[in-house]
Amino acid sequence: MNQAISNAVRGSALCALAAVVAVLTFTPGPARAGTDYDLRMGTYTDAGGLALGGGFLTNVGSSYRWFFNPNVEVAFGDNERDVTLNGDIHYDFTPHGPLSMYLGGGPAIVSVSPDGGDSKTDLGLNVFGGMTAVRGSARPFVQLKSIMSDNTELALMGGIRF
Repeated sequence: MNQAISNAVRGSALCALAAVVAVLTFTPGPARAGTDYDLRMGTYTDAGGLALGGGFLTNVGSSYRWFFNPNVEVAFGDNERDVTLNGDIHYDFTPHGPLSMYLGGGPAIVSVSPDGGDSKTDLGLNVFGGMTAVRGSARPFVQLKSIMSDNTELALMGGIRF
């Protein structure tokens, strides 16, 4: 039991460290405007539980169609906890209307900590699509994402960008 707790703590610490490094590395400086933050909630279908997360969203270069959206999600399943650190990029198809559909993907670090078992961390690939409000200081969004790794997941998430 102590080994399982130790592995879970080690996996969580690795994910937290990776998240801090990603935020410090990829957060745009003051000369680059247009960074938004997001809070998200939903479900990971395989883990079978509530998922919470957050991230930030910024334009890639001077484009208003390509966005970098790194984020962290934690799913609290019936028998496991999944933590994903995601380096997502997406393309908005209609960025000037009231709503925009988008498609994207990116790398993921996936840590799965089963109850009473050893945690496992590996690399994955995200593929996702969604819809977001384009205007306003608080913009809701919804997305469906496949996280392909040794422990493939389907995530349905919704949230708000501000």
